[in-house]
Amino acid sequence: MASPTDLFLLLLTYIMYAAFMVRLFIHGRIWLRATVRHEAYPSRPPSESCDIWAQTFLDALFFRRLFMSDKILWPGSWLFHLSFFFVILRHLRYFLEPVPDCVIALQPFGVFAGYVLLLALASVLCMRLFSGKKRYVSYSNYFILSLILLISLSGILMRNFFRPNLLQVKAFSLGILTFSPETLPSGNLFIFHFLLALLLVPYIPSHIFAAPLVLLDAARREKGLGMMMHEK
Repeated sequence: MASPTDLFLLLLTYIMYAAFMVRLFIHGRIWLRATVRHEAYPSRPPSESCDIWAQTFLDALFFRRLFMSDKILWPGSWLFHLSFFFVILRHLRYFLEPVPDCVIALQPFGVFAGYVLLLALASVLCMRLFSGKKRYVSYSNYFILSLILLISLSGILMRNFFRPNLLQVKAFSLGILTFSPETLPSGNLFIFHFLLALLLVPYIPSHIFAAPLVLLDAARREKGLGMMMHEK
């Protein structure tokens, strides 16, 4: 039987996810409007080509543009995003029943990625705090990075020293998805970890979801401008 505290956390979870979806919808509309406005400019090539798709793939997968602009920040930032992706994949086992074999196979990589994530985050924070470009980084960016750092650290502590009951964790997670409240797993560190993750949800950068489209559009415009300059 779920307690009032369990019900409160369940309601808080839905509120946080609703806030994220609203924010994502608003940013999506802004991006679509900006795209429509720019269609009037003849900066796009007349047809798609393999090099545009290849450039977009490199930009999205290897952060090519960041590498070209800041080679010192690039390693930590790339490792941060890559390890964060594997950590998210590892946590899918708490939300899927039965757990797919591919998710099971990724568990060791997810564990290793958790440690890499912590080191990469520390590296990125140090680079941004002590580099000359500090003034160009917003306070919200520092807040998000610090929040993920605390989530990562608490996750590693639970993994090695303060392990919660994983059966309770999965039952609680599935209860969120199925709107069936379950008892909150015992352990203050898990509650702390869970609340930090909830706090992160509304602040997840929306550009993550639009990045492939934005990078593809940027590659099209670059080639279109290059063609116009060559013709002149």
